Amino acid sequence: MAATRRAARRLELVDTTTGEVVERKQRVPHAFDGKGYTLEGHGAEVPNFSLNLSGTEWDVLDWMKQHGGCANPVRLEPSEVAPLLCSTPNTVKAAVARLLKLNLMLRIGGPRSGTYQLNPRRFWEGSGEAHVKACTRMDPPAVAPDAKALATALKAAQKATDTARDAAEAADEAEEMAPGSKLAEKTQATAAATHASAILAVETAVNLGAQLPVQLRRFLQEAAK
Repeated sequence: MAATRRAARRLELVDTTTGEVVERKQRVPHAFDGKGYTLEGHGAEVPNFSLNLSGTEWDVLDWMKQHGGCANPVRLEPSEVAPLLCSTPNTVKAAVARLLKLNLMLRIGGPRSGTYQLNPRRFWEGSGEAHVKACTRMDPPAVAPDAKALATALKAAQKATDTARDAAEAADEAEEMAPGSKLAEKTQATAAATHASAILAVETAVNLGAQLPVQLRRFLQEAAK
């Protein structure tokens, strides 16, 4: 008995207007297919904007991104990079030192190697699989604020709470002088906005790990009531 043969099935692209079979176009590689994009991590770690980075420190991070430092070790010579950043070698050297202290950058090799890579927990360029392998291999530390970041956060929190208290007093005075007036409503809205900003500033300092002075702790307690 002759074996029954079935015709092989094949998918084709068909022009729905003419019914003609059209050739399949080759897929154009996209920039997101493993290269050309930069992941900036977020979550439990402190955000970059809360670390009080200087302009040169931001510039060094950007230079590292532009030169492949998100996925590979890059050699950075302050004397060569400084002119590109409109800075001085000493300023760039200090910026690199602080970025290393914050763990935004990692030193690859010995202390004199001059080779660095951006922390893959915070920055990455490439596939997810390679990202996992890089983190496993390098065991990068979490980004951590330094004394400068903590001091700046506390200063901002103190300034914000002082402003909130002044605004609250102004709102009370306006309400006493002209109850229900537009001036009273405006000062009340300003007081509410400054109060919310102060709470955010104090919470930011707390999240960074700063030790709050008594005044700021009392402010949080009052705000929670």
